[in-house]
Amino acid sequence: MVNTNEDDKSWHQDHAAWVKEVEQWQHESNRLVALLYQLERALPEHTGMLAKHVLLIEQHEKLINSHGCSIAGDCHLHSCSELKSQQQQTECYQNLSHLHDEARQEHVTLKKMYSEEMDKFKSLLRKLLKEC
Repeated sequence: MVNTNEDDKSWHQDHAAWVKEVEQWQHESNRLVALLYQLERALPEHTGMLAKHVLLIEQHEKLINSHGCSIAGDCHLHSCSELKSQQQQTECYQNLSHLHDEARQEHVTLKKMYSEEMDKFKSLLRKLLKEC
């Protein structure tokens, strides 16, 4: 069997088609890697924000318990400082009220962000599944 120009031409066409197909596969793979990277990056950032918010809430809860203890006069039941004067209690209450308002606002903001981030995350997952 002798190699003909027709065979050469056909082989070149096959090779060009194969290279084009592999390039398409590489492009699709790169898109999937990019989507996976976005998904991977989104989770720790979001998880970190949630953990930070829980820590803020827990700290605020401890302050409230400490304040409530000193007002009620049952510090012997808890590890609080001595009883506070009326002025100290008022200042403490005002501070707690301000901290609570800040925590509430942060929670509202986080709740909105959570909803938006979950929508983005779900959209990325749908894209990823569609690509596969």
